[in-house]
Amino acid sequence: MPDLVQQLRDRIAELEEEIRQIRNDMLQDSNAFTRILSKQQSALLAAICKRPTANYAYLDNITEHFGLYNRYEGEMHITLRTRVAVWKLRKKLKQYGIEVQILRGTGYYIDDENREKLKKLMETKE
Repeated sequence: MPDLVQQLRDRIAELEEEIRQIRNDMLQDSNAFTRILSKQQSALLAAICKRPTANYAYLDNITEHFGLYNRYEGEMHITLRTRVAVWKLRKKLKQYGIEVQILRGTGYYIDDENREKLKKLMETKE
């Protein structure tokens, strides 16, 4: 019984850390394309950049906290909400030659070449 309690406490600590990381990812960076991307898109981009592969569930948690596309409930609408948000993000970034890659069935990622393009774009002061 004590082992089970300790396992539950460890799991709670892990979940609290994951929630903290998600909240940090949702905070908009001061130079994160304020003139190009919305707050939601900036948060999604930050989440995708911070992980080797940002899985769908992780991105679902981010889009859940931005009032867009939240009129409907249910598993299918949550999935579509995130995919539409990432589709719009990819569309905007493509104008600047930056591609967010898809790892089918898992999530999204940005390769090293596109990270460099993104870094250069963020450093421009236009």
